[in-house]
Amino acid sequence: MKEEISPLRLALALGPGTLLSGVAGGIAFPILPIVGMRIGLSAAFIGVILATNRAVRLCVSPFIGALADRFGARRLLLVGLFINIVTMTLYALGILAHHAGAGFLAGRIFHGFGSGCVFVSSQALALFATSGHRGGSAVGTVRAAIVLGVPIGLVCGGLLSDAIGPVGTFFVAAASVVVALAGAFLTVPDLRGAVPVRASLRESVAALGDRRLFAVGALNFALQFAAGGMILTTLAFVVADRHVSLFARDEQGTSGLLMGWMTIVDAAATPLAGRLGDRYRAHGWVAAVSLVLVIAGLLVIAPRFGASGLVAGLALVGLGAAGLGPSLLVVMGSIVPRERSGAAVGVMQLCGDVGGMLGPLVGTAILSGGTAYVAAAVLLSLMLPLAFNLAREAIT
Repeated sequence: MKEEISPLRLALALGPGTLLSGVAGGIAFPILPIVGMRIGLSAAFIGVILATNRAVRLCVSPFIGALADRFGARRLLLVGLFINIVTMTLYALGILAHHAGAGFLAGRIFHGFGSGCVFVSSQALALFATSGHRGGSAVGTVRAAIVLGVPIGLVCGGLLSDAIGPVGTFFVAAASVVVALAGAFLTVPDLRGAVPVRASLRESVAALGDRRLFAVGALNFALQFAAGGMILTTLAFVVADRHVSLFARDEQGTSGLLMGWMTIVDAAATPLAGRLGDRYRAHGWVAAVSLVLVIAGLLVIAPRFGASGLVAGLALVGLGAAGLGPSLLVVMGSIVPRERSGAAVGVMQLCGDVGGMLGPLVGTAILSGGTAYVAAAVLLSLMLPLAFNLAREAIT
């Protein structure tokens, strides 16, 4: 029997851990590509480094979801935060030991395990807060708390790197996750469903055989390919290539501000999208329209516009992500049994991580003007039939 908890209470409980973990994760994106280029790492190797954490999560997310169902998502959240402390320390030690490539790669491997635990367990906890017509409000509120840490980290990564250097920035990030771990230990409730039989991972995945889940997974793949993978990987290169500068910052600071802007829009609009889906019982339609917004944003970024074009395009992508994120989670929650929430989130995370892993690889391989963004828009357009079919069939 699950503990009843309000969406606001759960958001406040998850906030200290997930927000500061997001800060630490976001700090890496403006720094790793630029530092890698300065020490002579190839663009392909930088792409591999940035994609490694997604590749690891690709392997472990379903297992983490099954473990969350069996042992409780709170425990997995705490484990993930501890691993993320190790991640930030490895980044810093790699630079200090003059083996930044190895340090970055090792850190991204650990980050795959740590972020997988944090993301899957946080979303599983969010599903436990959903009930009836307030599902979107619950998921939207919790997801906003989770997402809000990333833009802060993106801005801090660029600005702190300018001020104290990348090594100091990574140590600050590690310290922030120590605070996050303490906050999560004190505030996150232990929510879980009853699992009378310890089903194997194979049996758990087989129980998620509803064909609507394929559409949910495909759309999460598309979102993470574009916003979570390619944009976060290539935007620093685009800023440098177009000589864009915001507030007299260099390419690291400017890319951090731009990526922070996109994710702030996402976090701010997420609760609104959740409430909109609740009010009209149309989470599937919110997801379909949101996919269109993401495609439009990619096409605005693609031409060689300056700062205004990047700001507008990233805002559209952020709005689309805000609608897709909570809507897909609520639709999935209406399909799967509550006691399999962790396994379902793990499979959904796996699909997203495939997209997030391929995004950096494709982006760094075909980066030529706006080619990468046009290619991403075309890929997402192929998902439109799935999105609108899901909207017609969704029951929430």
